[in-house]
Amino acid sequence: MSQGDLSKENLLVKRYQLQEVIGQGAMGIVYRAEDTVSKNHSVAVKILSKALDDMKMIKRFQKEATISALLSERSDNIVRVTDYGVDQHKTPFYVMEYLNGENLDDFIEIHNLSLTQFLDFSRQICLAMETAHNGIFFEGEICPVIHRDLKPSNIFIIEDDTGKQIIKVLDFGIAKLVKDDKGDTEAFMGTPRYCSPEQIQGLDLDNRSDIYSLGMVMYLMLAQKYPWELEINSIAAWYKAHTELTPAPFPPELNIPPELEKLILKCLEKSPNYRPQSIGEITQKLDFIARKINPESSIQKIEFEQSQLVNVEQKSPLETFLLTAKWPSNKPQQKIVFPRIFPFEKKVYPSICTMLELEDIKKRSNNIRYNQFLFQSYPHPMILWLTVLYSLEDGARWLPCYLDLKTKIGQQMVTILSESKQYFLLFYSLGNPDKCQDLLSFKVMLKQRTNLKQWASVSNMLNIKHNDEAVISRKKLKEDLELLKPKILLEIEKSQTQEIHG
Repeated sequence: MSQGDLSKENLLVKRYQLQEVIGQGAMGIVYRAEDTVSKNHSVAVKILSKALDDMKMIKRFQKEATISALLSERSDNIVRVTDYGVDQHKTPFYVMEYLNGENLDDFIEIHNLSLTQFLDFSRQICLAMETAHNGIFFEGEICPVIHRDLKPSNIFIIEDDTGKQIIKVLDFGIAKLVKDDKGDTEAFMGTPRYCSPEQIQGLDLDNRSDIYSLGMVMYLMLAQKYPWELEINSIAAWYKAHTELTPAPFPPELNIPPELEKLILKCLEKSPNYRPQSIGEITQKLDFIARKINPESSIQKIEFEQSQLVNVEQKSPLETFLLTAKWPSNKPQQKIVFPRIFPFEKKVYPSICTMLELEDIKKRSNNIRYNQFLFQSYPHPMILWLTVLYSLEDGARWLPCYLDLKTKIGQQMVTILSESKQYFLLFYSLGNPDKCQDLLSFKVMLKQRTNLKQWASVSNMLNIKHNDEAVISRKKLKEDLELLKPKILLEIEKSQTQEIHG
């Protein structure tokens, strides 16, 4: 479709009025358009290039739209996809939110990023990439997504109504699902100056390839130049740089914190084994650096988080109600953990209950809080809902709760958790079942809620013939937990936050 075709009479599927070309990539053209059905607000429409109108490219285009749509439901830092279809010429298109801002490439060319701004941008990019690496439910299984083309021009900066700068990662056009068959030969895809050594060599990739690209982006954001000064800009030159040359240290005049320089250079290691092994590891280190350079902000954050803990003097009506709940008469009075749903003011709230010694309860009110959900689909669908309380003095209190997804309570609890942003832990003291001694609230992160929804969907598709197989899945989850405990403790001990989510 040419620029001259963009007349007011020309509506795409009688809905999207194309206004102007705002971008062009390897697979298609992106237009700014007006959505005439939804109050004429602006959207971006990507249309597959007619030169690529063959079945292979159509499937790749469809996969890009699907991946982007599923990921954007899980992260506010990934461009949102709202529609997909074919036009009157049977050419595929998909519709995205219109980003009124500028890409990172243009931004860093004009602006010098402060260290605080750099840390904020980097953390938001990490959140987007962690969502991709955690995977989407695609063709019957959860599949991690490798972007393969993370670069400043695919990172957009917009501002919300309050003026806060929001990062949006886009263009999953050459993204790879880890479920894709290994060893398939295909031409090199990506941008040579940002791709990892293994990518430019045509090797199999995993999440660590994107981590290398992230290192390139972070280096450029801080130094406003690349880690090497190349005489010519060619694939051969970039091949040599990525596979042979050592990245240059940051110029001293930039005063980059040593921990930050070390982190970025570690991302640029030639071997994936020597890089950070996950985006979450990078995020934790960025947060630590941010707190170190801005202690006042750190104190305010900790004070805010601690203010969320329940105390006797300041309780919400819901918390007051929960504290009046008695220990169920059908539960033994011993150190157990079980799920419980509380109705309050026409809503339902998820919780877990536990019984401990009174002295232990008093010690745990200001502990670091950790939660995680693990799923076992075979031979019986079951979730381990893990809550951990930790202090250096008293160690860890492990509170595992198992949700059988083929029971009514298990299904109800997972449904409620997947739609809630928090749950409550209720403490009862041994020998005193008539009074809840204390309670704490725990966040349920978006990633966790999405996982819970996906697991519930998987469970619904499974036909279970023998319910006694639940014992096997529960045993497997217990074994997994024992293997995970050292890793979880290490994560807690390294963290500087009051609440951690696995």
